[in-house]
Amino acid sequence: MRGSNRNAVPPKSAGCGIVEPAEVNILAKTVSDYCSSHKIERKDERENVAVKVMSLFGRGVTDADQLLEELEKVR
Repeated sequence: MRGSNRNAVPPKSAGCGIVEPAEVNILAKTVSDYCSSHKIERKDERENVAVKVMSLFGRGVTDADQLLEELEKVR
């Protein structure tokens, strides 16, 4: 849902390198949504998006909508 914090997950694991299942779901959905909206189909390009998402997540961006907004900025 756009504009809600329903998709936000506190980054319990941000410092230890382990990602919780709920976090994985948010990250995967963010990559999928971004790639779909930008017609990104090549595996290497999708992997680049995933790396960017993980980097943003590691910096504390944990909300799906925020992740998508930040991806648009670094595009």
